[in-house]
Amino acid sequence: MTSDHFAAAELARLCAAKGVRHVVISPGSRSAPLVIAFHQQPEITCLQVIDERSAAFFALGMAQQLLAPVALICTSGSAVLNYGPAIAEAFYQRIPLLVITADRPEEWVDQGEGQAIRQQGVLALHMKRSVQLPRLTNDELARWHCGRLINEAIDATLLPVAGPVHVNVPFTEPLYGTTEEVGSTRFIAPVMTESFILPEHARWLVGQLSACRKVMVLAGQGVWSAGMKQQLMQLAALPQVSIHTEATSNLDDPSFITCIDRVIEAVNDKNMEALRPDLLITFGGAVVSKRVKTLLRQWKPSQHWNIDLGQRHYDTYQSLTHDIAVSPEVFFAQLAPSVQPRESLYRDGWKLLDETTRGTHHRLVSEAPFCDLSVFSTVLDRIPGDSAVHLANSTPARYAQLFDRVRGHRWFSNRGTSGIDGCTSTAVGAAFATQQLTTLITGDIAFCYDSNAFWNSHLSPLLKVIVIDNGGGNIFRYIEGPDKDAELLPYFEAPHTRSIAALVNSFDLPYYHAHDQASLEAGIDKLYSTHDKPAVVHITTDALTSPKVLRDYFKKLREA
Repeated sequence: MTSDHFAAAELARLCAAKGVRHVVISPGSRSAPLVIAFHQQPEITCLQVIDERSAAFFALGMAQQLLAPVALICTSGSAVLNYGPAIAEAFYQRIPLLVITADRPEEWVDQGEGQAIRQQGVLALHMKRSVQLPRLTNDELARWHCGRLINEAIDATLLPVAGPVHVNVPFTEPLYGTTEEVGSTRFIAPVMTESFILPEHARWLVGQLSACRKVMVLAGQGVWSAGMKQQLMQLAALPQVSIHTEATSNLDDPSFITCIDRVIEAVNDKNMEALRPDLLITFGGAVVSKRVKTLLRQWKPSQHWNIDLGQRHYDTYQSLTHDIAVSPEVFFAQLAPSVQPRESLYRDGWKLLDETTRGTHHRLVSEAPFCDLSVFSTVLDRIPGDSAVHLANSTPARYAQLFDRVRGHRWFSNRGTSGIDGCTSTAVGAAFATQQLTTLITGDIAFCYDSNAFWNSHLSPLLKVIVIDNGGGNIFRYIEGPDKDAELLPYFEAPHTRSIAALVNSFDLPYYHAHDQASLEAGIDKLYSTHDKPAVVHITTDALTSPKVLRDYFKKLREA
């Protein structure tokens, strides 16, 4: 039994055949044929999330962890537009989402019909592909066309690189009919391939790496294999190579520079020329550090190689010279074993700065009063080692880069677009998908903004939420500019009057409050005790103290 609308029935059947195992559905009437068809597929789990914006981020969190397409279904009209923020995030993070939107017949657009908007291609700017299925499928040619489009759309969520794909499906009434008829569309199987560097080009690249005295490798956001980490460690053993990573790079090793923002404060006029790379190699997604972006744009290395299978001419540092269209895994596997050491002090120069700033960092944190800096130190030290850690934007994503990562956490953040709008929903989806310990570190504004994340019946008790409440958008008291005008500051900082406690209690979640070091340590211990639903610890810090401490922190790093 399935929907008697051919397009809906074939979408569900081919999704199941191609390995889609989860669909997140928001309520509506026009999407009834899709709901009927997907519900009848035993291989697919249907999950209901009411708020489309939250539903899309929930699906994003699932797909991020499963490394597989997750489908979304919603009704026609403005419901579709609510998917926009998560779609943009998925596009830039390259997360596979299959966005299926029900639509009214195109003939009714702009004719005063309810829930009929200009829906075809409405999300195309942040989609890998947008497909409009035919409304009429009465003959074999139309059905062949419909099936081919469906095959293409599902495969495009993963190939050649992952990302979101939109399938818009117009339906005419009646919507709730069913049929026993089995679909006849051909299943088109994708064949996986892998690109590699041609031998003559590989020899040239190895020659450059072996000859250059100052090579910086900068890793962006991603989750990488243990094998690739070993290859990077092999490069890090060379005196001419310095490897720089962030929390969301998920590449931590004592031989790497893992706290970029901290170390860069020690770069000055005396050592700048020695630290400026001649060759910059970048790979992965977004880099959090604004400091390293500014510095590299100033330095403009003679060569900049970006490693990206999608070959998107990613010129973040305005110095791109070579766009290498292979996966980073393949690039380093091909090149790392052959690179020869070159006499250089480049690696050791960066390591010396790293050691110096690490010692100063520990002293400053130990001397700090109760504030955001000391809170992050305590929190990051007490999160159990088997946790996936999700960092909300923007304060948590920045503070986390200042601390050494030695506990084996896996780090995630919505840094594709760096918005606060779906950080909690993403973590909720990730925790549901993995059923493993998941920690979200968020701020009060981001937490309030995405509170509908908990309007969801698929909450995992292994989700732990840490809300650092510094009075609303406190980062704007640190950034140069917004803090200059007290009258305008509220428009940037967004102080709010919502009660975090009341908000958490409205969803009947365990709630703990911390306001000093003793209550923080006790609250974290309670947070990680056993619960039957997500738990929240709410930490309040002083709005004026935290930015002052952070400014002094960076000033003293520079002086040291």
